[in-house]
Amino acid sequence: MISDDPTPSRIVGGGINTGESGQPAVVTQVLGIDSSAPIREEVLRARYLTFDPLFDSGSSLVAHQLVLRGRTLLVDAPPELQQMDEDMLLTGLYSLTQDGLTGKLPLLVKISSGVLFSDIPQQLNHRQLIWCVNIDNEEHLSRALALQDAGLTFCPTLNRNNAVVKDSSSAWRYLACHADDTPPQVKARLIVEGVRQSHTQINWPEHAWFKGSFFSGDTQPANNTHEQAIQLDLLAIALRQSLETLIQFFRLNPTMAPRLLAIANSQVGGLSRPAESATHALVVLGAQRASRVAALLALTGTHPTETTRHYAITGLTRALFMGKVTRLGAPAESAAAAFEVGLLSTAPLALSVPLETLIRKLGLSATTARALSAHPTPEGAMLQLAHACENNDVETLEKHAQALDIPLHQISVAYLDALIAASALDAALL
Repeated sequence: MISDDPTPSRIVGGGINTGESGQPAVVTQVLGIDSSAPIREEVLRARYLTFDPLFDSGSSLVAHQLVLRGRTLLVDAPPELQQMDEDMLLTGLYSLTQDGLTGKLPLLVKISSGVLFSDIPQQLNHRQLIWCVNIDNEEHLSRALALQDAGLTFCPTLNRNNAVVKDSSSAWRYLACHADDTPPQVKARLIVEGVRQSHTQINWPEHAWFKGSFFSGDTQPANNTHEQAIQLDLLAIALRQSLETLIQFFRLNPTMAPRLLAIANSQVGGLSRPAESATHALVVLGAQRASRVAALLALTGTHPTETTRHYAITGLTRALFMGKVTRLGAPAESAAAAFEVGLLSTAPLALSVPLETLIRKLGLSATTARALSAHPTPEGAMLQLAHACENNDVETLEKHAQALDIPLHQISVAYLDALIAASALDAALL
C-alpha cells in the first residue's frame, strides 16, 4: 500500500515512515500486519516492542523506555537499518497512543534529530511521553525549544564534545548522560545510562533516574533468558508498585495474562467466583492478594518447568508457613514481612539472579534483605525453621520451637497446612 500524502515523515495507515521519499511505504505492511485498522497494542507488544525500566536512587520503578525487543542497534549501523528500526518503533508508539497510554509512569522514546522536523512528535504527543534526542546544532536546538513551547517534553543528551545542550541546560526538565561522565551541575532531572555497579549512583544527585545492568538486570548470567528478565520486572512491580501499575504491566505483556488468570482462579487465588480476564482478576483480588498472585507468576513465568514449579510452590509454602508462625507468636516485624521473606527465598534460583541484584532491583526493605542474606534476624530464624521442616530436621525443629516458645506440634500443623495450601498451585502451573 502506498500513500498519496506528498509530505514525508507522516503517520500513514497505522504506520510511520521517516524517510525522504515523497510516497512513504506503510511500515505495518512490512511487518505482516493488516493496515486496514489500527494495530492493537497487544499485537505490537507481542511482536516487537519491549519496555526497559528506569529506577530512582531507591531502586523504585519510575519510568520505562520504549525499545525494540531484542535489538541493540550499533551507532555505526547503516542509515537504512537505523531508519527502519526507528520507523518500527514509532509505528509501535502510534499504536500505543491510539489504544491510550493509561499508566502513570513516564515513557521515554528515543528519536533521531531528523524526526524533530517532521509532524510526528506533535501527532503522537502525550503527557506521559519524554522525547530523547541528540541536539547537535543551533537548528536542532531552536526546533526542540519550539516544540517544547508547544507542550512536548524533551530529554536532550549531554555531549562533552558539544556544548549546545549544556549551554541551554536551564531550558530542559530532563537531561540524559552516561554513568562514566562527570555529573553536571544542573536543575534538570538527570537520566543516567550505563550503570553497572552499586557505587555509581553515589556520585549522582538523589533525584536522578538510572538505567543499566545493576538496576535493570540487563547483564544476566549466561543461563538467564529474556523471559526471566521480564519476570524480574513483574516481581518488582508486584511487590513495590500500585495495583494500577500492575494492571498496566499485563496490558503491555498480554502473553502473561492467561497464566495469571489460571493462578488467580485456582484455590491459591481464593476468588469466590472465576474472573474473566487478568484485569478483572487483579481488581477482584485487591492490592495485597493481586501482588502475591503476580509474584507467584513472576517466579514461574508463562511456561513453567518442573524446576520453576518447585521453586514457586516451595516459596509459597515457606511464605504461608512463616505468616502462620508469626501469628502464633513468633517475633517478626509483621506477618506480611515474614510472608515476603518466605516467598522471595527461592527467587534468586527461580530467576537466575544474584541475591544482591534481587535486593537492589526489588528495592527490598532492610528487614527482608537481611533475612535473605542470612543475617541473624527473627525472620531469618523462621526461614531456618522452614528449612528444618522441609528436611524433617527434628533437632533443629526442637531448638527453634523452644526458642520461639511455640509447641512443636503447632509448628508441625502450621507447616502441614501451608504445604497443603501451596500444593494447589501446581494445578494452575501445568
